[in-house]
Amino acid sequence: MNNPEPKVTLITHTKDPLETVYSVWESSKTENPLMTVEEIKATVPPDKVEELFRAVIAQRIPVGEQVDFVFMIENVSVSWREQAVRHRIGAKISPERLGADIVVDRIPDLADGSWWSQSMRIQDMRTFEKRKQFRLPETIANHPDERVLGAYMTTMKTIADAYAFLVDAGVPMEDARELIPLGAQHRLSWKLNIGSLQHIVGKRGCWILQLGIWGPVITGMVEELATKVHPIFRELVTPPCIKGDDFKGCIYMEENRRRYTQDDQHAPCPLHVSYHHLPAERAKAATTRESFSGPMVPEPSDNIPRHAEMETRAEDYKKFWGRDPYSGKRLRVL
Repeated sequence: MNNPEPKVTLITHTKDPLETVYSVWESSKTENPLMTVEEIKATVPPDKVEELFRAVIAQRIPVGEQVDFVFMIENVSVSWREQAVRHRIGAKISPERLGADIVVDRIPDLADGSWWSQSMRIQDMRTFEKRKQFRLPETIANHPDERVLGAYMTTMKTIADAYAFLVDAGVPMEDARELIPLGAQHRLSWKLNIGSLQHIVGKRGCWILQLGIWGPVITGMVEELATKVHPIFRELVTPPCIKGDDFKGCIYMEENRRRYTQDDQHAPCPLHVSYHHLPAERAKAATTRESFSGPMVPEPSDNIPRHAEMETRAEDYKKFWGRDPYSGKRLRVL
């Protein structure tokens, strides 16, 4: 169908983010003279700078909020934007402590995650359907009943024709836009710091949530950072149930329960299967192998609904997470 895929471009970012974090961290812990970025580059071994930055990422130390990134995200649907803007105000303080720092599960406030969106109030949308400027979900594009795809595409054309009629009849675009569907695509900029970026990547990188709609955006952000700034940013993609390299427990227990009872017609998460569903002796065998070749994959006899679907999707998540999808152990060695 040639519908455009989401595209992410890193527009700008804090210069020398690893050295910036190192300088801020050291200045807060000692009485030594402030080290500039240039002095750090000249005197501190790069692996020491990376070690601190990796700890900031793994332990979510708030000093990472000193570093900002601005992304331009293109070809994303209105429905994606409605999910993205939910990442707003709030914070939950953990009883755990890291030195003098309280661990915070951050939900970024407006200052940590701000947007500037293309406006359909002044953007002429008459040709959005002809340009295929709308999201086509795989479940619709690949549906075995051809009428499903036909109904979707016909409806998009009907909406575009109705919008064009209203605008041509003199209705202001800001009123005609009420017809525009959630699947229509547009672009927006998104400013994030490391803390807010980790929150979003962690929550939206979960098996339970929509990887089909979020996967290209998260992958695009991480690849832009890894190629334009530093490869260490590939370590940002971590399931929300994994802290460091340890499984801490599923945060979507009810959603997975619905998948076991098949009230929800999707495959359960393989991490949930390994740690919460299998009998203890099977779970231990499935998640404690030393080799990165992967743990024992649960068998259909373990009474896992939609087992084949889970195995197929697990391969996609293996690449996405850089982790074994059954144990959560890191596969990438950076």
